[in-house]
Amino acid sequence: MEDGKIKNTITRSFELQDYRIEGTELSGFWADLTSKEELIVEVNYSPENKKAFSPEEIEKLVLKIREKCGSFEAQLPENIKCEVTFKNLGEKVYKAGQADFELELGELEEVQVTYRFYVEYFI
Repeated sequence: MEDGKIKNTITRSFELQDYRIEGTELSGFWADLTSKEELIVEVNYSPENKKAFSPEEIEKLVLKIREKCGSFEAQLPENIKCEVTFKNLGEKVYKAGQADFELELGELEEVQVTYRFYVEYFI
């Protein structure tokens, strides 16, 4: 492993605009550094200019959120991982790079997610 690629603490976060997704509004945003090894960021995505997301729009949004999680993880040291919990879609958890991931989709006024960044130790 290269020097500087392993970190035992989370020392930075992404900015509010990094969580934005085109076609949505952020209707809620909270960040909580629960320990030096875990950061929880809760984001609520609402549709722009309408009342609810259709199932097809939610499917596209879920894909964008998954891509965002992978992008975040790619920018972090190799042992800091990202996962997303889709809170109002059955509390399903997606880990960056996970291939088999499916959700039950319906119409929703907002999609509530929790991005979790955590230190993964290598033994």
